Amino acid sequence: MSYEAPYKGIKVVDMSQALAGPYAAGILARHGANVIKVEPGRGDWARGVGKKYGGQTVISTLVNLGKRSICIELKTDGGRDVLRRLLKDTDIFIESFRPGVTKRLGFGYEAVRAINPRIIYLSVSGFGQTGPFAERPGTDGVLQAFSGFVADNKGNDGIPHRSNVVLMDLSAALYNVQALQAALWARQGEKEGRYLDNSLLETAAILQNINIAGKALEGGGRGQPLVYPFGIFPTKDGYISVGTVFEREYKPFMEMLKLPDLANDPRLTSTKDRFENRHLIDEPIRSAIAEYTTDEICGELIKLRMLHERVNNYREFLDHEQTKHVNAFYWHDYPGIGRMPLGNIPGAKRLGDDPAMLNAPLLGEHTSEILAQHGYSAQEIRALEEAGAINSHLAAA
Repeated sequence: MSYEAPYKGIKVVDMSQALAGPYAAGILARHGANVIKVEPGRGDWARGVGKKYGGQTVISTLVNLGKRSICIELKTDGGRDVLRRLLKDTDIFIESFRPGVTKRLGFGYEAVRAINPRIIYLSVSGFGQTGPFAERPGTDGVLQAFSGFVADNKGNDGIPHRSNVVLMDLSAALYNVQALQAALWARQGEKEGRYLDNSLLETAAILQNINIAGKALEGGGRGQPLVYPFGIFPTKDGYISVGTVFEREYKPFMEMLKLPDLANDPRLTSTKDRFENRHLIDEPIRSAIAEYTTDEICGELIKLRMLHERVNNYREFLDHEQTKHVNAFYWHDYPGIGRMPLGNIPGAKRLGDDPAMLNAPLLGEHTSEILAQHGYSAQEIRALEEAGAINSHLAAA
């Protein structure tokens, strides 16, 4: 164990698919854990989401960095025997099937605990393991809609919009890691592991708690903003994000925009006043900012020491000197894929320092290697292959 690889020696069997489970396992891998990704013959369905590059997609590449892949058919006796052997000394097991599926396969929590009492078992689902919606498939887009996020995320056209960033899945992955870390720490003083049930629904709830609580206090209506005015405004040549975070900023901001009437209007003294009388200020501020170029308005706001920033696109963000300075991305050339920016996880070892961490395994790429490490002979591996329990040739297909 070290700061460079705090989870070295921790074994993770990742049988989850798509994003919320696999990305959580991927974060553990980036912190040094030995992560074995278990996939069926068709592979994790995320391998088919989006354009394929050399047998990978963007999702399958990024969430599986540093893992090894083994292809097991759990509907066969031999495949189930393989997974049981893998689980005997596993610290963390992650699955994301619909409720009841792993139990029918023989790998529900009770069955796995009988194999390995110390295991920490994480189930990741859309709506939870029980309840009227438990059987429903729940993806990021579904939970954005279900949780109120889409309804609350209206554009200037007044139409609800979903986020292109997979907020619920990625946030769930972070909460999954938090729960697993806490369980690993607590297990030091326990005789057995534990079961964790984490859902996208719960993630959506805690992620939006501030917004939801604010609306609840307003009787379900439009919640009061934390600060106002605050938003995205067009300039002569782009857009800018700006707002008054502190009450003392409002008057100098209006004076800088040459809007003295708004600066001194007694109806606009506080954030609450300005929100309730927003019809008085929204259009004048928008028109005033539109008279500046983005560089010009940024220069003025720097003088006022107000929080603001130009609206960049992804290319501008990637190329920005500050993004490069903090090493937010590591660029890597993948055969058959191309040069790809890989995000460095805050607090984890930087990509590029460990070549193994750059590997995104092809389907079943490490099947024979993993089996050999778990005591299978070459003859036994061939027999499993012939019986259809495993497939170690899919990676080259």
